[in-house]
Amino acid sequence: MATETTERQGYFAGWTLKKGGIIAPTERPPWGQSIFLGLQHVLAMFGATVLAPILMGFDPNTAIFFSGIGTILFFLVVGGRVPSYLGSSFSFIAVVLAATGFASGFKGPGLNLNISVALGGIIAAGVVYAIIGIIVIFTGYRWIDYLLPPVVTGAVVAVIGLNLAPTAVGEALTSSFDTIMAIITILAVAAIAVFAPGPLRRLPVLLGGIIGYLLYLLFANGFGLGKAIDFSVVANANWIGLPNFTAPTFSGNAIGLIAPVAVILVAENTGHVKAVAAMTGSSLDKYLGRAFLGDGLATIIAGFGGGTGVTTYAETVPLH
Repeated sequence: MATETTERQGYFAGWTLKKGGIIAPTERPPWGQSIFLGLQHVLAMFGATVLAPILMGFDPNTAIFFSGIGTILFFLVVGGRVPSYLGSSFSFIAVVLAATGFASGFKGPGLNLNISVALGGIIAAGVVYAIIGIIVIFTGYRWIDYLLPPVVTGAVVAVIGLNLAPTAVGEALTSSFDTIMAIITILAVAAIAVFAPGPLRRLPVLLGGIIGYLLYLLFANGFGLGKAIDFSVVANANWIGLPNFTAPTFSGNAIGLIAPVAVILVAENTGHVKAVAAMTGSSLDKYLGRAFLGDGLATIIAGFGGGTGVTTYAETVPLH
């Protein structure tokens, strides 16, 4: 069971070095572990952050750019006290597709030509979200607990996460070889989480992914048992790729469809904050207003430049 930690005073939390056990939001592991945890976070969040814009016809490079900007902004607004990464939100997909004329799904080719209309709605959702955050800052968070009890916020987080399951299963069922490799990778992640010694147990996603990749490389590229990894694509790729910025346009219909997503983001963010508290014994409820405001401002900025609406990610919460 997590134990309550002593909170440091001041706007920014600061981080006390801790070499073992549960790492609280105001603590940090040694630098070596921190670097590898950072790499694991990138691996854990990357798939969802890239998949969501692809499904909506947004530029994934732009989405990643605003994801980084949004995460830094969120960090500043919460004073480093809420450990969350901001990535592309799946809550926007259905309403964005409807607002841009692709209610049955975006199939391409290229990018969604009606992105600008969606961006106006995303900005509106961010404004509503930020206003909710300001209200919570000045009135307290108790009414959020009343309107969105843990059973609701937990269910929202679970459902949004499960939305990724069909994509993962579909990729794993491409061929029998892919299915076997997917199972091996999952087992490697589980084995590391349970049996690995000391600090390595904190890196199940990173190490499990590396094991799965190396085995795939061996059996596919080496023995020809599956589709080989094509390194020519990597070799021909640009080292630096600039985002494709897009300006928003404001449509009443799009705003009416997309702005209410702010309520879902509130439930999602609340669930993540509660999850951190449950695992670390460090209640972050008093920072809910700041968390909403930071997420809302990040969504507004993304909307003005062509990025997807963002949200806090549960994928990175338990990886410490």
